[in-house]
Amino acid sequence: MNIVEGNILFPYTLKNQVVENERWSENSVRDPVTQGIWLAANSLPLSVTDLFIGHSARDIICFCHFYTNWIIPHCPCAFASLGLLPTKGQFTGLKTVFPNAKIHTVFDGGLSGRVADCKVASWQIGMSAMFSIVDENVEFFCKKKRYIIPIENFSLNCFEKMSGIRANIRTHKPKAHFETFYQSFAKGVLSK
Repeated sequence: MNIVEGNILFPYTLKNQVVENERWSENSVRDPVTQGIWLAANSLPLSVTDLFIGHSARDIICFCHFYTNWIIPHCPCAFASLGLLPTKGQFTGLKTVFPNAKIHTVFDGGLSGRVADCKVASWQIGMSAMFSIVDENVEFFCKKKRYIIPIENFSLNCFEKMSGIRANIRTHKPKAHFETFYQSFAKGVLSK
């Protein structure tokens, strides 16, 4: 993390090169779309037992503010942000670095976060699924089959039931009426 002209910058790297920065300032935030990954860990990769994956470093840090039990010294965890459009390559790279880690997702509570949860679940078992919005429905293709479900009913649980995928990942979502952990954090800080 770096601070430049009032902006907190979280570097996203690819092949040990910074390719993009997530920016967080008092008045704005900017999450990247990149092949790079922001990564924070407190243990050697082989000893990491829990890997948390999200859209932004900012949201992961706010998640840790609410769930401090994951950042205590004897808990070997790693935290990774994949940006707004996570890819299978990013996930596969993380699984290679952290082969013993249970996967947790910390994506937002909106539709993009629910789709990201499903993508990670399919990648976890070595598959891929494609998603699109058609009218008021989510349409996804998985295992050479097409599925359609209303947007309001779409979730990882629904995806797993319909597709038959059981990926054994744990999802973490912000409390009701907050779309991100950052929004929940900001609301708590600003209301004091």
